[in-house]
Amino acid sequence: MPECAHIAIIGGGAAGICAALGARAQLRRHGIPDAHTSICIFERNPELGIKIRISGGGKCNITHAGEMMSVLSEGFFRQNEQRFLKPAFYGLTNNDVLQWLRERGVETYTRPNGRVFPTSGKALDVLSAFKRLLSEHEIQVFPNVHISSVSRPDDAFAVAMGDAVVKAAQVIIATGGVSYSKVGTTGDGLRFAKAFGHTVVTPYAALAPIYFTKPPEAELVGVSLRQVGLLARASRVIASRMDDVLITHLGVSGPACLSLSREIALVCTSSAVDLCVNFFPKFSADDLHAKLLQLQQDHPTQFVRTFLEQQFPDAVVPFIFRAANVPVEQKWNNFTKDKRRTLVETLKCFFLGRVKDVPIERGEVSAGGVALSEVNPKTMESRLVANLYFAGEVLDVAGEVGGFNLQAAYSTGWVAGQTAAGKLCV
Repeated sequence: MPECAHIAIIGGGAAGICAALGARAQLRRHGIPDAHTSICIFERNPELGIKIRISGGGKCNITHAGEMMSVLSEGFFRQNEQRFLKPAFYGLTNNDVLQWLRERGVETYTRPNGRVFPTSGKALDVLSAFKRLLSEHEIQVFPNVHISSVSRPDDAFAVAMGDAVVKAAQVIIATGGVSYSKVGTTGDGLRFAKAFGHTVVTPYAALAPIYFTKPPEAELVGVSLRQVGLLARASRVIASRMDDVLITHLGVSGPACLSLSREIALVCTSSAVDLCVNFFPKFSADDLHAKLLQLQQDHPTQFVRTFLEQQFPDAVVPFIFRAANVPVEQKWNNFTKDKRRTLVETLKCFFLGRVKDVPIERGEVSAGGVALSEVNPKTMESRLVANLYFAGEVLDVAGEVGGFNLQAAYSTGWVAGQTAAGKLCV
């Protein structure tokens, strides 16, 4: 363990890795030899980048394609997050990251929805490329290090780990939030931030599954609904998303659920929240009613269920009929206007379940964290403590599913590293 470091980076995830790369790139740009400065990553886990390994179901959704302003607006719905992240997103873009990977043999492809993955389908290939980058940039990595505290007794920071204390001129906190605690994101960085007087917005779940008070019917467990609307309702519709929904033994998951979970987590502890499915999100109620009427006229002797079975998994159709109080053997020729109206109402708002919990420990990321107002968005430096920086999920930002959060980690880490190293060049 070194006695001192010019730049100590706490956390070896996407943000910490890019902070180290950004720092070394800045030093080299100023002609400072690698041997003259030490950049150290201290990682709690046995290896770096655990979340990179498990992202995208082990395939690694590296980033999101597109011009950076559109990536921001698509991935971060809150205006304060967009404003905060904009300088960093232009400091290190999605194309910059993909070029790093291509130069190290990792080819990528972009799905129609903009999500970028390695062609190999292996997150390990992405992580291996990042590790090569660290090696090329002469970054010292110390795994299995549990940091107990970070303080500043004098001009230098004291990073305490067991019996050892590392003195550091600059410290970058990139520890992540509190989601997926089993991979080491236990909230240490938030504790360090509080010790320096920072405001920490209480963490809550984002990109998490949603659990119901009453588990779904056994016949529905495992059913995947494609491109439906998922609506969260209390006294009104709180929020909605259109994407795939997976019904689980405890509630729901899938992209639409993950995207909606942050909004629900904010209100479900104080209000009863119901989840409903809009099976035809691209149709208004009137348009859907007209479509059913046309089917009735064109196929009078056909079962009504035939149309639904052509659209959705067979398992869900009987539950739609039950909710609409329509017999499963109903034919179009004696389908009354009232029944048609009731079926339309059910198809536009089919009750799935009442929310019991949005478990933060199962979230891919956590919202909340170090208050953005206390961090300079152009440098990622603390506005309260000079030479202290924050990057990645430890900040109060949380994006949509689709590679946005990893890009935020890369970009904020890079800017933090560039700024910290820039001070050493003066």
